[in-house]
Amino acid sequence: MLMGIATLLIVSYIKNEHSTDLSRITIDGKQLNSKIDQDQFIEDDDIHLKNHNLYTKDNQSDLVFKVNKVNSKIKGMTLINKTEIDTNFGGKIEGDIQDVVRHLGSNYKQKKLRKAYRLMTYYDKDNHIKLSIIYKHDKIKKIEVYTK
Repeated sequence: MLMGIATLLIVSYIKNEHSTDLSRITIDGKQLNSKIDQDQFIEDDDIHLKNHNLYTKDNQSDLVFKVNKVNSKIKGMTLINKTEIDTNFGGKIEGDIQDVVRHLGSNYKQKKLRKAYRLMTYYDKDNHIKLSIIYKHDKIKKIEVYTK
């Protein structure tokens, strides 16, 4: 019985380890699970997904929103190339990756990619959110945040 309780405690610890609250993450003032006014966005007709549509703003083609077709809620955001689009967690294209670590902490997983690129991933296990940042030489190249 004591081994069973110890196992449950260890599993609970591992499950909560490497979890960061990402529920308030914003990119360009937009937050996951918030509704968008589709009239202010341009739909990407080239890519067809079963349950989602992809949108951009006219002046921000490097910021893509993945939106649920049924309820118009943002389920994902991807940012590339634009340096003037801000986030509320210290991440910015061509910004320093350490700014993100200062805001979100060190509960992330890291992976080496090709050609000196690296992937840093934060998980929010309670809200089912994943934040992925690709960087090279400590400069951010791509930011993606998605929820289920």
